[in-house]
Amino acid sequence: MNWRGTQAESRGRYLAKFDAAEVERYDAIVARLAAEDQVAYLSDLGRAFEFRSGMRLLDVGAGSGTLCSILARVPGLSLTALEPAPAMVEKLKSKPELSAVTVVQGFCDAAEDRRHFEPAQFDVVVSRQLANGLFDPIAGFRNWRHWLRPGGAVVVIDGLFGRDAWTGAWAEEVDVLPLAATQSTASIPYLLEVAGFRVEAVSLMDAVNRSPATRTRRYVVVASSDQAPR
Repeated sequence: MNWRGTQAESRGRYLAKFDAAEVERYDAIVARLAAEDQVAYLSDLGRAFEFRSGMRLLDVGAGSGTLCSILARVPGLSLTALEPAPAMVEKLKSKPELSAVTVVQGFCDAAEDRRHFEPAQFDVVVSRQLANGLFDPIAGFRNWRHWLRPGGAVVVIDGLFGRDAWTGAWAEEVDVLPLAATQSTASIPYLLEVAGFRVEAVSLMDAVNRSPATRTRRYVVVASSDQAPR
């Protein structure tokens, strides 16, 4: 056994933690954003990246659909959600406002996960509070690049989480997940570069961070893929 166990063990713990009861709690307390908070997200995202009608978007680690709900406010986007937890998938599918979202069940950060989608299938890959939970961020980012068309982009939202953010049943993961507790906005951009992206922007989300609902400061990273998928 290595210093942090295996990816299969990590995935098993994730799926066990997000049973139906936990998903209901998560969706009620964490995932549902007020209208003004959704507007704040769109404001910060709009300063970092231009979402245009006709774009094909993949939301990785979609959870119960928080980011999909935000982006559904942008006209003309084609949304696909990738989420591994069955109860999360069912919760997302149950929301009427997300009825047009294509939902795929699965993880994203192992070589075998690449089969979920064809190469160059999407214009944009987006994520919200996923990177801190990836067992293998570089493998995940390389998969995202494979799924993007040449010239496509990734838009990554994450938070400046400390060790104290990982409590209860999740405390055991803080020394397993490489990006679990980082106080720097540099880690994700650096790893995206390692995975073959060109970083275009890194910025704190000012509007989101002013909201009383935001307990941990959020930031956004935008990077582009200029080469064909590999």
